Amino acid sequence: MVDVSPTTISVDDCRRCKGKGGKTTTSLTSTVGFTYQGRERPVYRKDVTTAEVSSTVMLIDEYVFGSWISLEYIIIPPSVTTIGQGAFAGCRSLKYITIPPSVTTIGIGAFELCASLTSVVLPSSITTLQQSVFYNCNSLTSVVLPSTITTLNSHMFMNCSSLTSITIPSTVTKVDDCVFKNCSSLKSVILPPNITSVGHSVFKSCSSLTSVTLPSTITSFGNKVFKGCSSLTSVTVPPTTIIGHNFFQNCSSLTSVNLPENFTAISITAFNGCSKLTTIKSSYFSTTTFDNNLKNILIDAGFSPQNPNDITCGQSKFQNMIRQSRSQPQQKNTKMYYHWKTWAKTSGLDGRLPLVTAAARSMKWSYMRQIFTDNMPVICELDALTGLPLFMLAATGPNSDIESIYNLLKNCPHAISIVNIRHPHSSTDSINRKKGGG
Repeated sequence: MVDVSPTTISVDDCRRCKGKGGKTTTSLTSTVGFTYQGRERPVYRKDVTTAEVSSTVMLIDEYVFGSWISLEYIIIPPSVTTIGQGAFAGCRSLKYITIPPSVTTIGIGAFELCASLTSVVLPSSITTLQQSVFYNCNSLTSVVLPSTITTLNSHMFMNCSSLTSITIPSTVTKVDDCVFKNCSSLKSVILPPNITSVGHSVFKSCSSLTSVTLPSTITSFGNKVFKGCSSLTSVTVPPTTIIGHNFFQNCSSLTSVNLPENFTAISITAFNGCSKLTTIKSSYFSTTTFDNNLKNILIDAGFSPQNPNDITCGQSKFQNMIRQSRSQPQQKNTKMYYHWKTWAKTSGLDGRLPLVTAAARSMKWSYMRQIFTDNMPVICELDALTGLPLFMLAATGPNSDIESIYNLLKNCPHAISIVNIRHPHSSTDSINRKKGGG
């Protein structure tokens, strides 16, 4: 590494010049205060305002310039491919940086707490932006994201209180936890149509957010997604299955919400503190006089605090749930409410409906009946994975329950004829031949 005086450089020392292909680039004409050679981590310098990275360096190692509080400008050569974790974290005076098109990865918290950084252009060579890259960059007003990334990792722009807008490329499919949390100047966001997952607290406390576009491709939301978005007036939620805890809590300007069709669960805390909310529309209920009485509305619409997934998770767990609900029917800590009929008609990740899953796990009829009553027609369907009717599927398990097998067959007696048509040499024919001596 080389340390050369002087240690200061002014904006007037920057000049515009023509680079390759006639592109305009920015160069620094004055002698830099420090050159990073990449062989070892340099000694902390609080006096250096301008630094450069040697043209032989490919990796700017982790925390190389961490907390160099006077550093204002950094020159990164096109040899660099990776900016490591926390490489410039805490450089609170850093205001100018050009990332060359050779960089493919920017590590965790690489620019966090760079309080003077106002704008960043990320080249299209970047494929990975890790967590908290611009965390607490509270002067950052704009960012151009490359169309090569697929995920906005957690806390990426958290506490960027000056960020007013951002364009998210269509390649992004996932927005992780707390990405825009506390971005109090962010006014509008359009999530592109390929996003399927939005994590916890993504827009929490975005107090200036007035407009958000949510594509119909989103199937999963976390909790507290819009908590504290006090300027948001209306939202249409895409067809997700769960509306989680504190989803819209303290959205004090929210007046109307359109909930997705056929969601299976919702928290009674979803609209806490939404003092102006009057209209909620869903396929289960519709109200224009909402008065923080969501629990009663849900019960009237057929929702229950008993989680139906506990049945297929294990019989003992469900049995304990039934006992608790009998002994404590009005549990104060119960916040999630479930629509059993919709759940019973919703396939899992393996493509099986809950009743089929229960049969495959050879569950007792006293539990399986809870699902059957909410989706009776499925009892006559064949399992998509094995091709078996449900009574045979229930009989194949090591702990098969004779009552379940009997009731599954009783409620769909023509299942045997289906088996004979689909499987002419099935086990039932073999049994008959044995009985007949043939």
